[in-house]
Amino acid sequence: MILYTAMPLEAVLEGMESYRPEYLELDHPRGKIIVERISPTQARVVRLISPCPQDYLDPKTQPGTIISLMP
Repeated sequence: MILYTAMPLEAVLEGMESYRPEYLELDHPRGKIIVERISPTQARVVRLISPCPQDYLDPKTQPGTIISLMP
């Protein structure tokens, strides 16, 4: 990674070591979804694990999508 900035490297990377995302593995009807919790009731999809190629085209399970953790 090349980073072009006038800021000192210490200021750019400050706090990077302390960030630990909380990943959860949720069951999906056709596979598993790995999500990152962003609030107590919401999570961001990080990865979909499914044997069916059609599941990867579903916009509800694409990486970056915000989903509700409430039933």
